[in-house]
Amino acid sequence: MTAARDLADRFHQRWLTENPFSASMYGIPGYDDLMPDESEEGAQAWRAEVEEFLAEGDAIDPGPLAPADVVTLDCTREMAAQELTMIDMARAEYTVTAMQYAGPAVLMAVAARTVLLDPAAAEAYLTRLRRSGTWLDQTSERLRAGARKGRLPVAPLIEEAITWAEAVLAGPAPEPLLAPQPPPGWARAAAWEDERRRVAAEVVKPALARWVATIRELLPSARPSGQAGLVHLPGGADDYARAVRAYTTLPLHPEQLHQTGLDHIAALQARAVELGAGLGLSGLDEVLGALRDSAGKMSPAQAIAEATVAVRRAEARAAEFFPQPLPPPCEVTPMPEVVAVSGAAPHYSPPRLDGGRAGTFWFNTERPTAGTGWDIEVVAFHEAVPGHHLQLSRLQLLTELPALQRQRSLPVFSEGWGLYAEQLAEESGLYADERGLLGAISTSLMRAARLVVDTGLHYYGWSREQALEFIAAHVPMPREFLANEVDRYVVMPGQALAYLTGKLEIIRIREQAQQRLGPAFSLPAFHAAVLDHGSLPMPVLDRSIAGWLDRAG
Repeated sequence: MTAARDLADRFHQRWLTENPFSASMYGIPGYDDLMPDESEEGAQAWRAEVEEFLAEGDAIDPGPLAPADVVTLDCTREMAAQELTMIDMARAEYTVTAMQYAGPAVLMAVAARTVLLDPAAAEAYLTRLRRSGTWLDQTSERLRAGARKGRLPVAPLIEEAITWAEAVLAGPAPEPLLAPQPPPGWARAAAWEDERRRVAAEVVKPALARWVATIRELLPSARPSGQAGLVHLPGGADDYARAVRAYTTLPLHPEQLHQTGLDHIAALQARAVELGAGLGLSGLDEVLGALRDSAGKMSPAQAIAEATVAVRRAEARAAEFFPQPLPPPCEVTPMPEVVAVSGAAPHYSPPRLDGGRAGTFWFNTERPTAGTGWDIEVVAFHEAVPGHHLQLSRLQLLTELPALQRQRSLPVFSEGWGLYAEQLAEESGLYADERGLLGAISTSLMRAARLVVDTGLHYYGWSREQALEFIAAHVPMPREFLANEVDRYVVMPGQALAYLTGKLEIIRIREQAQQRLGPAFSLPAFHAAVLDHGSLPMPVLDRSIAGWLDRAG
């Protein structure tokens, strides 16, 4: 094993220990009994360890390494640097939400997705629940520590979190924790179930109640809706600069990203008017109105059926654009209720590595979201094929790749690929008609608006209301869904920048490859070169493709 591969493996194993929820989401065995260490002491100890990994990577000479090992070394160093950035942002000090992105809602969402394949997995899950009380109390303490520094959560999000948590606390035990089923035919299943209910009621529920008491205490002094962005926190400007770098992996400035979003909105609006004319729609207002009216008109069962048709159409042609190995078909099903009621948009859940669940396109059948009108095809192409399912499920078939590159998903790469897949679907003629193409424009408008709204909130100091008015005026999707989107940007500063930034970088790299190779350019070969090293930071992808071009030329 090379030094680069050894470093990547050791860093990734430690990262999984520090982030066991991520391990469980991917079905990586060996971590399902663990909880994160949310304490300040734990964060600083992990930070010191990450610095040692980074120094070790910096000491490795890339000169003698094979091209694949150079990519692995680059990837490890970049991910270690990102880990330092995320630790330094200290989001636990000021983040309160009912959404599945932070705090107790994460535990409930992970539980709802958990699959217990054997008795060992069931016992590990029980151990996790026993340890959950400590983690919830650490989460409460980090919020109190943040408040002492003046780094306070956002009041309306606290109110939503209290409402959500009170519903979870209403029963004898939090229902999402009872969702995973014991292995069929297990002799200890009844005793295990009794113990699970006891732990959920006597350990987790009281700790969740203590968390609610904490955020109630913080509510009177919390940031108002008009101060939702990081710019209103002590040290928030530096935090946002860190977030931009972490999520885009590029040296971009918020002002530049803001303008890119505005420019793309203008171009997309012009194209929407042009396409709308073919449907007898006159002007932008009529086009946006028709797109808004299309949302949520079909039943959940019909929406899932139509999304499945689009996915199967794309799967039938996947071999034209991608080399082997191609993944098995993508499942299309309703998402767990605890995830759906938070307003989550349809999204992809990658296959569990333990075989407990196939790659699945999850649909929200509880709340109005994107992907239920003329945009149903584009969301299917983004989440399934040629998007995340082809990307992530195919990646699991590349068993020689280091685990760090197979089991990590950087938003700028994975979501950039998802947006690229939407464009590739249009280039390939996968949309059924102009309505589908207009649906694709509606989702593109949202991704462009994300650049404007995220920077608006966290750099320019916009209120939640100002952010919602902007996105609602420019994105033809249900207002309730867009309100959830704005709150998601509040909760995860910088993450929304990854989508369009990643796509634009992949397109730029493709255009360079086409120009350099000319008639020898092969789209399937290019796609393999992009995907087959895993989820890469954009500078690493750029260097990786440059090396591929050198070898191809």
